[in-house]
Amino acid sequence: MGSRRRLSPGRVGRLAGGAVVAAVLILLGCGPSMRVEPFSPTELARMQRESADIERRGYRIEPGDTLLIKYPYHQEMDQETMVRPDGNITATGVGPVSAAGMTAAELATHLKEQTRSRLRDPEVTVSISRHGERGVYVGGEVGRPGMLVYRKGLTPLQAVVAAGGFLPTARIDSVILVRQIGGTEPVLARKIDLGRVVHKGEPEPLALVPQDIIFVPRTGIANANIWVRQHITELFPFIRMPVPPMF
Repeated sequence: MGSRRRLSPGRVGRLAGGAVVAAVLILLGCGPSMRVEPFSPTELARMQRESADIERRGYRIEPGDTLLIKYPYHQEMDQETMVRPDGNITATGVGPVSAAGMTAAELATHLKEQTRSRLRDPEVTVSISRHGERGVYVGGEVGRPGMLVYRKGLTPLQAVVAAGGFLPTARIDSVILVRQIGGTEPVLARKIDLGRVVHKGEPEPLALVPQDIIFVPRTGIANANIWVRQHITELFPFIRMPVPPMF
């Protein structure tokens, strides 16, 4: 697996809202060739390891996060600062620091080492007071499509619930997970059966990682209803064909 390519929060949102969703529709069979398949055992094991790595490492600071840096015994050094797009902050008494990619604890240790020469036995705590827009995107047949703030352990079903839940037109047995993986196959799209989770109580196969995209497609009957309205009743308004309710 190649190194992961990171996208800016704004670009992730635009991709997820437009080009990526269009790509998912093509993969679903609306295009001429590919269809989304379930995870192979090898792929699922790899993605489970990746999710576990995120859990083990803890949250990594990202551009757009706002950090609260406190020195319990030197309050004049306290500050709240946002991580700039280049991943840097300007820390009081230290100067430019590349904070992106560190955990809060790692940054606190770094600042402690950098201030040791001017402060006597410095103690430093770092917390994230506000997360940036980077997160997980949920689209398709959900109540409130959009970007969610990533949190450790977030699962596909939890993300759907946070996005307003499934619409009646949702096909919950074919939810699509899109993940950027880099390498020769930069984007991986695979199908997850959340129907087995909802109706049978089965555990979810994996947790999400930052920048994942969850796309919930329409049911076949919903697509059929839309097709009838667009191609029959709207083109020929004098025809009033009974259209079954969308469910």
